[in-house]
Amino acid sequence: MTKGTTLRRKPGSLWLPALGLMIVTPGYAQDATPPPDASQARQLDQVVVTGTRSTTRTEASSLSPIDVLTPKDLTSTGSTELATALGRLLPSLDFPRPAINDGNDAIRPASLRGLSPDATLVLVDGKRYHTSALVNYNPSVGRGSAPADLNSIPISAIDHIEVLRDGAAAQYGSDAIAGVINIVLKHGATKGGNSITVNGGTMDKGDGDTNGIDGSMGIDLGGKGNDAKGWLRVAWNYQNSMNTNRASPVSLFTPEEAADGNVAHQRYGDPAVKTYQALTNFQYSLAHNVDLYGVLSLSRRDVTSNGYYRGATNARNVPEIYPDGFLPQIINHTNDSTAILGVKGVTDSGWRWDASGNYGINSLVFDVNNSINTNLFYSTGASPTYFNAGTFKNSQALANIDIGKDFSVGWLPNPLTLAFGAEYRKEKYQIDAGDPDSYYFNQDTLIPGTDTPYAGGAQVFPGLSPSAAGSFTRHSEAAYVDLETDVTDKFSAGVAGRYEHYSDSGSTRSGKLSARYQFTPAFALRGTISNGFRAPSLAQQNYQSVVTIIDPNTGQLAQTGTYRTSDPAAIALGAKALKPEKSANYSLGAVWEPIANFSATLDVYQIRIWQQILYSDTISLTDPVLAAYFNSVVPGQQVTAVQYFANAATTRTRGADLVFNYRIPTTNAGQFNLMASSNYNKVKILDVAATPTILQDNASGPIELFGRASQGLLTKATPRTKFVFGGDWSLDGFNAHADLTRYGSVTRVTPDPSTDQKFSARWLLNTSVGYTLEQWNVTLGVDNVTNQYPTRVSPTDAGEDYFSGLQYSALSPFGFNGRYYYAKVGFRF
Repeated sequence: MTKGTTLRRKPGSLWLPALGLMIVTPGYAQDATPPPDASQARQLDQVVVTGTRSTTRTEASSLSPIDVLTPKDLTSTGSTELATALGRLLPSLDFPRPAINDGNDAIRPASLRGLSPDATLVLVDGKRYHTSALVNYNPSVGRGSAPADLNSIPISAIDHIEVLRDGAAAQYGSDAIAGVINIVLKHGATKGGNSITVNGGTMDKGDGDTNGIDGSMGIDLGGKGNDAKGWLRVAWNYQNSMNTNRASPVSLFTPEEAADGNVAHQRYGDPAVKTYQALTNFQYSLAHNVDLYGVLSLSRRDVTSNGYYRGATNARNVPEIYPDGFLPQIINHTNDSTAILGVKGVTDSGWRWDASGNYGINSLVFDVNNSINTNLFYSTGASPTYFNAGTFKNSQALANIDIGKDFSVGWLPNPLTLAFGAEYRKEKYQIDAGDPDSYYFNQDTLIPGTDTPYAGGAQVFPGLSPSAAGSFTRHSEAAYVDLETDVTDKFSAGVAGRYEHYSDSGSTRSGKLSARYQFTPAFALRGTISNGFRAPSLAQQNYQSVVTIIDPNTGQLAQTGTYRTSDPAAIALGAKALKPEKSANYSLGAVWEPIANFSATLDVYQIRIWQQILYSDTISLTDPVLAAYFNSVVPGQQVTAVQYFANAATTRTRGADLVFNYRIPTTNAGQFNLMASSNYNKVKILDVAATPTILQDNASGPIELFGRASQGLLTKATPRTKFVFGGDWSLDGFNAHADLTRYGSVTRVTPDPSTDQKFSARWLLNTSVGYTLEQWNVTLGVDNVTNQYPTRVSPTDAGEDYFSGLQYSALSPFGFNGRYYYAKVGFRF
């Protein structure tokens, strides 16, 4: 395992979809080979298992660029959330912290290389991890995506993480367009490999207090030490994080607050979160070279987030219940469960085989508190203030077999690695309706003096009605083959192909060609070419709900209905069945290791995506002509705007990753590990789908399905540049860490260019010091030492909500909480 907090990167590959090979490499985890002796180890000597079927590839000799992150790297960030830690360590990964984003306050998406979060595949010990049930429907980074929830995996269970920064759909199947994050779990029961850590912290402003305890321990099975037949590990994590509030100061009041006597009601910041996680994994020898293994992971997070304040005089308020108005809250219960069971081994003739089953599910419950159903109250004279608004569930079940062997081929000087296998996957997406009170609506209960009915449904998140509920399934079959070898002592090459068939979206073929040439002992070039795909997720095809969000076209709160593409409401406005995304990836990189303690890598890349699945603009029904048409086709819909998913664009992403690592051992001053890394990334939209004819013909004016504001979320919502500088020092029992990150600027693009706003780049400094005494260690740290905040939202920025007290943009790549102090005490045994 890599030492210190330096980031590691790995080499590149080339592609070949035109090969007659019908498949490519799967995602089964291999046991990592122990690292070489530290005195002889070079910077990139870590053996990797992601993106290769070979058992001897290191970061330096790998055919694709890769980062390897250790637990020390992750914990040095001060965060107990995996996605937050990755966002601080990796220049190519963006993990903003938007607020008042409904369910996305609970499940935040992470973006790799500026692409959609669901273009990154997540593996746990090489096995595909399930994705979340929630669609990101708000105007923030990752809009329209439903990716895996990285924060559902406890950091205490992780041995290291391998981040493959390369297209790998030919190797791992759907979703691996931007890359792969492989979370490798701790194995074994070695003495000294067990730990317990207690942590606590608080924000500089006195809110956002955190406290928690996590740990990991292993036990021998069937014997002791070297005589044991196996091992079992258990990891746990409990965290309690209080909410933060960065709404406008008391001197700035929203119009509704001013009307209520200048009492600030709006809250804007991180939600309150309680996290409960446990993960156990094991391995047991059944016979010579035959092992049974398994993983069971359970995660629950209870998240309380805030909506928009409803003033006392607001038509959505009931003064008899809330004389001063009310601030509704969404309480999400997000539950993730994963179970893996498999058998693997090696035959006497050298064939490696691995057969396993894998089941994973995410369940996201929507409860609403401190709210009311105004329509229900004025229809019946009563309404609850707490509602169960429904549940979203997404699950997958997989069975796969992976086989590989290293062959001696007469005309090759080195062994040829052959790997092949097959996979069957069944997916299910389910929407459960909420309590009847949560979606009750009587269109005849009118606001006095108007012909407008009172708003129905629980305020902030109207309940899911039986018409939105449903269960949807599909299945897929895949087969792959992979070949890799060192053709000469200097030239390495690999080729892979994959065939996959989905019951709902047809068949696809992917290929990849990889190559690497070692020009000198210190310098090598690597490259990859591949094509890939991403099948539309069941969530994107079948998600349906009505929520209150800001309509970017009007700047006003709107009851917005998202309809599945098969729903008559969506079809009436031009929706069609979704097609898989197609991609082409090109990568060229260089690796330079002039001395054992220094390494540098540079990788440039291009990713083109066709038929990209995107969330449409809000189609406003304030147009009386369009509203009349819509209500005539699907009467009784309680919405003022409509959205659906569509294959809406062709995009091209170009960028570069540059990484330096320098390890400086000294005689008397300790050891220094220094790192500098950067990412440049530019997304360009090459083509946008035309507005459906049926939609345009029934509107009084021009309509864009994917307009300027939505395009800006793709091209300008993530930093074009990001720089990370880090260093670690250790001497005897003392250690220190510091990292300095420059987050490039982002821009909120609006329908009117004159109301756009650019949010300036910021430098953030994080530091920590620690001391280890025998089995104990203590760490004190400060994140965001200089207390940096994003540029404040301008009153003229039509894409934000300045006049509701939201003074910072949800696009901020580092959030808007300010300085954070923390302490940790750990015990190893």
